[in-house]
Amino acid sequence: MDEIIQQLQTLDESSHRPDVAIVALPVELIERVWNAKVDSKATTEKDDSGGSDAPDFRGMLKAKAMDLSFPIQIAWEDVFDESAKIPLKVKESRARKIQDQAGRTWNLLTTLYYKGTGRIPWRKMPQDGEFTACYIGISFYREVGGQQLFTSAAQMFDERGRGFILKGKRAQTESRGRHPYMTHDDARQLIADALTAYKNHHKHYPARVIVLKTSQFRDEEAEGIYEAIDEAGPELRDLVWVQESYSVKVLRDGNYPVMRGTFVDLDGKGLLYTNGSMPYYGTYPGMYDPRPLLLCPYEGSDSTIAQIASEVLALTKVNWNSTQMNQKLPIPIRAARAVGEVLKYVTDQKISSDYARYI
Repeated sequence: MDEIIQQLQTLDESSHRPDVAIVALPVELIERVWNAKVDSKATTEKDDSGGSDAPDFRGMLKAKAMDLSFPIQIAWEDVFDESAKIPLKVKESRARKIQDQAGRTWNLLTTLYYKGTGRIPWRKMPQDGEFTACYIGISFYREVGGQQLFTSAAQMFDERGRGFILKGKRAQTESRGRHPYMTHDDARQLIADALTAYKNHHKHYPARVIVLKTSQFRDEEAEGIYEAIDEAGPELRDLVWVQESYSVKVLRDGNYPVMRGTFVDLDGKGLLYTNGSMPYYGTYPGMYDPRPLLLCPYEGSDSTIAQIASEVLALTKVNWNSTQMNQKLPIPIRAARAVGEVLKYVTDQKISSDYARYI
């Protein structure tokens, strides 16, 4: 890794500084990275514990490259050379297959366009009469060594699709590193910082604030978030616990699973299929039965569950690093997790707020 960083620093100091640097990993290096991850005997707790504490080459490289004047794009050798063979053990799944040339080209050029120009390739379509909105995803990550948890930052997106990174403070846990949460003061400060970032960019606060989290909101967390929103002035707010698994499934007649976008109102909560059969493909583009999300608004949320479900589905389509149309999680949550995998390795250097540095 040090050799890669040295080469990148040489580029940064040259008179022909690139807009984006592509780091193409050969198969031999990919195997070494995978073996180091396995040999670490890392632990992985479920139930929103913050993920694995295994060494992550991608996160390490992104963290070390944060001081550069340009972002980087990491790619495996088989992206450029179809004859390159990635060992099955490294793929970790028989389902992982190299995309066709058109798919690879679209993915690569789209992310290079975003990282190189700072322009948004596409964004959530605004509805008539829609209020300005700030979407905040909160996730947690395990620090290197696996002993503590931090908030992964809020990954804040505005209605234009622009993302901002904000690092939080040390998280609290209920037991054995499970079910992390923020204290009242930390939650208040994190949301206040996110709204300040929004105001600095737009010169005004949003009318709505939507906070998404994959762990349940504790009362002290919610109270701190509400205080920050009330102090900033937005009139509308929604706090939504997004459960990734639920015991209830919906079945439909026919040979394929339910349609993507299927929604069921469960007395204030919402069952939403962000994966499912797609008329565009004429089939279901998946290996296993799709699993719905359960959307649970916290007490005091202003929008209806149907409105929240519609927004969550729209936010799953915001992904400038993949052509995949059936993303399961909305971008604020998915991005917050990706950010955490980089922030855990950031030590002394300044933390960039630019989302392009993390994907």
